[in-house]
Amino acid sequence: MKRPDAELHASPEGALGPVPDEGAAATNPIRTVWKTAVAGGAGSVIEYYDFSLYANLAIYISTAFLSRSDPGTALLETLAVFGSGFLMRPVGALFFGWLGDRHGRRTSLLASVVLMGLASSLVGLLPGYASIGLVAPALLLLLRLLQGFCAGGEASGASTYIAETAPARLRGFFGAFNPAGIAIGTAAAGGLAAAINALFGSAAMAEWGWRVPFLISLPLSLVVLYLRSRLPESAQFAENLRAGASARSPLRAALGEEWPAILKLVVLSFSMTCTAYVGHVYLNTYLTTQLHYPAGEALSTNSVITVIFALLMPLAAWSSDRFGRRRVFGAAMIGYVVLALPAFLWMAPGSGVPLWLAMAVSFIPWVFSQAVGYPLFTELFGSRARLTGVALGFSFGTILGGGFGPYVAQLITTSTGWNLAPAAYMAGSALIGLVALLFVGRSRIDEPAAEPAPLEAKG
Repeated sequence: MKRPDAELHASPEGALGPVPDEGAAATNPIRTVWKTAVAGGAGSVIEYYDFSLYANLAIYISTAFLSRSDPGTALLETLAVFGSGFLMRPVGALFFGWLGDRHGRRTSLLASVVLMGLASSLVGLLPGYASIGLVAPALLLLLRLLQGFCAGGEASGASTYIAETAPARLRGFFGAFNPAGIAIGTAAAGGLAAAINALFGSAAMAEWGWRVPFLISLPLSLVVLYLRSRLPESAQFAENLRAGASARSPLRAALGEEWPAILKLVVLSFSMTCTAYVGHVYLNTYLTTQLHYPAGEALSTNSVITVIFALLMPLAAWSSDRFGRRRVFGAAMIGYVVLALPAFLWMAPGSGVPLWLAMAVSFIPWVFSQAVGYPLFTELFGSRARLTGVALGFSFGTILGGGFGPYVAQLITTSTGWNLAPAAYMAGSALIGLVALLFVGRSRIDEPAAEPAPLEAKG
C-alpha cells in the first residue's frame, strides 16, 4: 500500500477518475501543507476542548448554577443552555466568514481561538447559584453564547484553510486533521474531567474540581495563537485578492451564488453533527444517568477510544481520496443505521459486552463521517465566499443536529423510558443525510473564482 503522501490522484468529485493537481493548492510545498494541517488541527483541539467541556461536565454545572430542587429538571435546563450556544453559531459564522473572506482565513482563525479561550476561562471563574442566585445562570448563558459565537467560525475556517492549501490528491487526508483535532479536543475535555474526578474524588469534583478544565483554556489558547500566527495566508485567497475576485460582500455572494450549496450543507451537517453529539458527546451523560455507570468510567472509556479513533481519521479520510467523499460519507451514514441500536443495546451493564467494545463499535461510522465530512463540505463551494458559505451552512445544520441533539435525545428517553431512544434518533438522522447526499455533485474547490457581479463590482 502506498503512503498517503505518495502520488495519488483524485477526481473532481474525489471518486470517479484521475485529474492532476490544479489551483493555488498545488503550489504549496508539502512541508507547508503539513504545518498548516497540524496548526489547523491544534487550534481545533483547543476550540472543541473548550466547547465540549460544558457537555462533559453538565452534571456538575447543573448543580452549581441551577436550582437543586429537581436534579432531572436541572439537567435538562443545563442541556438547554448547552444547546443555546449553538444559536450563536450563525452569528459567529457571519462575522468570521466575513472576516475570513475579506481579510484572510488566517485572521479569522486567530480571532476565534483567542475569544474562545477567554470565554471558557471565565466560566471557570463564575460564582455559582448559591453565591449570586439567578445572576449565575444568566452569566453562564452569556458565556455559552460567546462560545457558540466563536465556534461558528472555527471548524469551517480551519476546514477551508486546509482545503485551500492541500493538493487535490491528498485533500481528504490533510482535511481530516481538523476533525481529528475536534475529536481529540472533545476527548481531552472528558479525559481531564475523568482524571480530576479520579484524583480528588466526586465530592471535590462537584465542589470545585469541575472548574479546573475551564481555567486552563486561556493558556492553551495562547499557545495555539502562537502556532497559527506563524502560518502563511491561504494561497488561493491571496490569488483572489491579486485578481480582484474576492467578494466585497461575502454574505451577498454566498446567498446569491451559493444558496443551493448552503441548503445541502445544512442537511448534511445536521446528520453528521446529530450522530456525533448524541453518540459521542451526550454519551457520557447517557451512560451515567440512564445506565448508571460511574462518571469516571464513562468519561475515561469515551476519551481513550475517541483518541484512538481520532488518530485513525487521516487514514479514514485518505480512503475518500481513493474512492470518493460521497461514497465514504454515505457508507458511514449506513453504518449508523445498522450499528447504532445494537451498540447502545450492548452498552447496558447486563449485556455481557464490555463497555469499551460496545462503544468502539458505535464509533466506527463516526470516525469515517467526521473524517470525510469536513473536506466534503468545503468542496461544495466556490472560492469567492467559501468561508461564509461553509460557516453559514455548517452552523445552521449544527444547531439542528448537534445543538439540540442531546436535549432531544434526553427528552425522548425521559418521556418514553426507552433507553435505546438516542440510538433510534441517530439512525433517523443518518437516513436524512443519505437522502441529501444524492444531491451532492462534483467538487468545486479548484474552480477559478467567478467575476464579481456588476452591482457588487460597483460597490
